[in-house]
Amino acid sequence: MCKYVKIIILLLSLIKSTETFRLFSSDAGTYKEPRPFFTSSKQLIDDYFDGNLAPVSRTINSHTFVFVMYYANFCGISRRMRDPYEKAAAFYRERTSDGNVTLDKFHVKFIAVDCFHYNGQCRKTYKLNYFPHMFLYVKGTRGYQYFGPAIASNIIEFIEKIRMPVMRLTHVNDFLDFIVQYESTVLASFDFSNDLQRQQSSLYVQAALKHIEYDNEHPVRFAIILNQSITDELSRLYVNNTFQTPFVVLHQLHTEPQMFPNMTNNFTMENLYQWIINEESEAHVGWLIPRNRYYSHSPSIDKATVTDALTDYDNLLLFFTSNRLDEIKLRQIYFYLSSCNVTHSSRWLEQLERLYNDSFADLPENLNKTQLHRLSSCCHYALSQISTDDLYNICLLNYPLSLLNFSNKHANVCLPILKIKSVEKLCVELYCQQWLRNSSLTYEKSSNTNRDAVLDKRRDKFYEQILKIQPKKILEGNSSTEKYRNFLCGINSTWAIRLINSRHYPNFAQNIGIMNTSRAIIVLQPKLSVKRNQRFVRLTKRYKAYQQAHNEQHYILNDTHITTENIYKLIYEISHNVRSRSYTSIPNDEAVINHSNKLIELTTDTFHPIVFDSTKHVLVVYYTKWCGFCQSIWPVVYQTKKFFENFSDLIFTRIQADKHDLPWHLTAYHYPTIILFPAKKKNHSIVFPTSTESITSVSLIKYLLYHLYIPDTPNDHWCQPSNNSFLSMLSSTYVDFSQISYLVKSFS
Repeated sequence: MCKYVKIIILLLSLIKSTETFRLFSSDAGTYKEPRPFFTSSKQLIDDYFDGNLAPVSRTINSHTFVFVMYYANFCGISRRMRDPYEKAAAFYRERTSDGNVTLDKFHVKFIAVDCFHYNGQCRKTYKLNYFPHMFLYVKGTRGYQYFGPAIASNIIEFIEKIRMPVMRLTHVNDFLDFIVQYESTVLASFDFSNDLQRQQSSLYVQAALKHIEYDNEHPVRFAIILNQSITDELSRLYVNNTFQTPFVVLHQLHTEPQMFPNMTNNFTMENLYQWIINEESEAHVGWLIPRNRYYSHSPSIDKATVTDALTDYDNLLLFFTSNRLDEIKLRQIYFYLSSCNVTHSSRWLEQLERLYNDSFADLPENLNKTQLHRLSSCCHYALSQISTDDLYNICLLNYPLSLLNFSNKHANVCLPILKIKSVEKLCVELYCQQWLRNSSLTYEKSSNTNRDAVLDKRRDKFYEQILKIQPKKILEGNSSTEKYRNFLCGINSTWAIRLINSRHYPNFAQNIGIMNTSRAIIVLQPKLSVKRNQRFVRLTKRYKAYQQAHNEQHYILNDTHITTENIYKLIYEISHNVRSRSYTSIPNDEAVINHSNKLIELTTDTFHPIVFDSTKHVLVVYYTKWCGFCQSIWPVVYQTKKFFENFSDLIFTRIQADKHDLPWHLTAYHYPTIILFPAKKKNHSIVFPTSTESITSVSLIKYLLYHLYIPDTPNDHWCQPSNNSFLSMLSSTYVDFSQISYLVKSFS
């Protein structure tokens, strides 16, 4: 009876499935019925899964900012974008109560359209060759395409840049912070009482928007000067230039500012955009992102991405971090090492140091229990005042906590504390990050009481950790660093610094030996083939230097050792070739030198002394445990080893290549790989030709005999009896390789 019940349940489930995915027919074929792509109950996205464009056009015309995702239901990249797209939509939704009714206000409207549905208007109108296409439409202008990764914070950052493409500078300190915070900046000044200059300012904003859209790899920030004192300060800094309104200037820390030529007759949006692209130098310090322009298609940082970054430099310092403020510190470090020809370098260094320190919530280490309790209480009280109505203003628009309506009892105690910038950052910044990560909790359909309970629960959890999870600061060292200042100016070696977000791209760090850390430094040096436009003579010299140093790839500085002084020391020692490179390796108890039935297991540390022993021929098998074919060749290798067991000058070894790093010229990238290192010719290693030969006992023995024991032309001396029993057996006849299989069987 139970058996029949199970069959009936199965049939019912199939019927239900058929109802969910009904098919419809047409002259062109049979297709699935359209179904929603965003199925969450949060109702954050207007999903037009039938491909209808009419409501999309109406929404774009009626809202200031509308983000539209043109997707295909079957597309894996579209599905990967679905969750971060919903999180970004939640970030811009503000919920307000009107009596017993909860109203939603969207500061940015989010829409999704299935543009692959067979009979949909979207597919008939647009011929899209990939998915998803994502556009932020601004009322009165056009749509700006998002090319970024499927990460909610990146989507939000893109939206905020489009919403505010140009910074408004009203104070000198804001101006100084702005030009050091970004390596390349564009500054402009216009007289808004002049009709022509108002039109030029509009073109300036359009150029900024186009740069944000198309040049994410080399971000340049734009600003408008609104105070004459800033123009005066700019004139004092660069006395050789005259800054008379209107002007547009490209400011880069390592070069003199460049003025846009002929503001009267040559000022168009396209000319300004092209001028910035042509004149802008590549940043020495910046964030590394996936190499594909359509970053959502390439969600991880791979070897090709790093190779591109290495193309024009001798050394690449990769800094793995989840703290965006580290970019400011690394810019200061690079500037300290290479600012010998820069005007006002000391002032820029001081400004970078101040900006970095002010951005951190530095709490005194000697707080007593009473002070610590008071600080914690004020943070907790301030956060308890945050309602869902305040979240948008506080977390996105930096609305000060001190402006909240506190009761008189708490105002006298907490307001003086919360006015301290570092304390306010500590109270708010991490809470906002947590709010964004857990935004789904806030927007579940629930009563006001349940909503407040959820917020209180999260506040309590945050309160317990608030003083323990402050962003880590790069500390200074104890010794003087004066000897490192500007030393990069006097050496023939180029450096670039790239930051990688360790939270979004953890795999690359793990692949080269960095585990369980949020911050680390790796210095990479390129292979010879990476460098472009170099003469062969120079390559030959560098090749010899690399051979002597036995290094190529990376030097690692772990989290516990990252200080300003150690970073200076690392760059200095690598530039002068006195730093030993880092290798990834795991302990291996089987790495002993004996000639038993087992192969010798090599590690990073034992590879060179064993393989480069000039008295031994060494056969190395590169393998990995996840390689299925590698497991099938071991009987062949063991049989070959037994065949040569009386050859005391031949050693059989193997190395687990994905667990033990080697210099680039000794590294294999396909598994299994078999390489022979002859005794007297270690620099002339011989790779087993797997492309033309199968890995069998016969082919391996043929390969070893041919390259080690049988000369090209047999002579009388070779035919004489020797101490080697096998050569004695073959003393009068040249080996016929076609008959070697019989020899193999006799030794098996």
